[in-house]
Amino acid sequence: MVSPDIWLFWWAFWCYLAAFALFSVYLGTGRERIGWIGAALTGCGLVPQTVGFFVRWVLSQHYPLSNMYEYLAIMSWMAALTMGIVLWRYRRLKMAALISPIIFMLMVTASLLPKEINMQLLPALQSYWLTIHVTLAAIGSGALAVGAIISFLYLVHDPDLAAKEGPLDGVRGRVALATAIGIPMALVILLSLAHALPASAAVFGRGDNAVNGIGSIFAALGIGAPLGATGWGLGYRRVVRRNAQAAGGGYLFAVAFLSFLLGALLTGILVKLNLFRVTAGSPFRIFEFFGLSWLLAVPLFLLLNHFFRHGRRLTGLRLDRRLLDEISAGTIKLGYPLYTVGALFAGAIWAEQAWGSFWSWDPKEVGALIIWLFYSGFLHARLQRGWTGTRSATLSLAGFGMILLSFFGNYFFGGLHAYA
Repeated sequence: MVSPDIWLFWWAFWCYLAAFALFSVYLGTGRERIGWIGAALTGCGLVPQTVGFFVRWVLSQHYPLSNMYEYLAIMSWMAALTMGIVLWRYRRLKMAALISPIIFMLMVTASLLPKEINMQLLPALQSYWLTIHVTLAAIGSGALAVGAIISFLYLVHDPDLAAKEGPLDGVRGRVALATAIGIPMALVILLSLAHALPASAAVFGRGDNAVNGIGSIFAALGIGAPLGATGWGLGYRRVVRRNAQAAGGGYLFAVAFLSFLLGALLTGILVKLNLFRVTAGSPFRIFEFFGLSWLLAVPLFLLLNHFFRHGRRLTGLRLDRRLLDEISAGTIKLGYPLYTVGALFAGAIWAEQAWGSFWSWDPKEVGALIIWLFYSGFLHARLQRGWTGTRSATLSLAGFGMILLSFFGNYFFGGLHAYA
């Protein structure tokens, strides 16, 4: 029997899906009535999601932030609430329409995670510091997520983009892209010839059609993907230097980031459907996941690049980039202190009470520290060094990528937070 809080979650899920669909129609047709209906549906999803949180609290008889599903649900709730605040403050329906996808993606990811209620908490979780630590960290992460999606809009919404040379235009651009694809492929071939592919027992497919041991290839691709991205960045930097009309690196980074994010989401769906099973306990587990995500991201990048370069007439977007920069910075300034107090200070106090030490070099603790240092550097660069615009937006996206890696790191690195 499905508990009432799960019904409310799915109610919110379908409201957010319908809102996302209506916002997409609004962007394509320009009919504001459809967009406002999408905004109303987002509100209709926010209400049952809020009620579901308290219902789950009553059913579990403890604060419902003890696993990754509950954390991601409150993070998506914060993203939806922040979208409402942005819409109320700036009255920019198109901006709200473009925040809607991140809300829906967070809900999709939450739907893939186990939703069982933990009726009996572990001793480490039986503390009121759990409420402070996880709530503030989740709400802060939700605000940072909205800042990242607005930064993405800034990077791809370049009025002069159509007149610039894109990442697939010209010989140099194609060579740079071929580098990103060729380096991981070449690494797989070289390791295969040297009989040095990473040991892996990952399985792709199901039943008689399953392919055993393919994780060795995926792991090699996952190792080679950062090398390919580095080669691509260096190669395309030369393109931009030689051609002032080339699309900037910020646009390139934004589209590649979204492509890999969608590829990772599709890989997670394959894992959920048991069509892809990574190797349990293997040190190459994360590279198996990254390898398949990269493989799916390549065609997604080609499609997204085509849309953002040639499908702009369909959206009719006219956004003020300076306003986008201002809102992105504002949401990050909102999320930073919440994340600082929740993830670091409250987390350290809770760790001392639960495990007897303020700091244990747990993978998630290290991840939280890196994220905090990164956003501290971001705010310093923005306020003291004047890093606004493309630099600021690129850093915002990179920071959100760190948040996602830290959040899902439990599945790959274990540690004291593995119960979550």
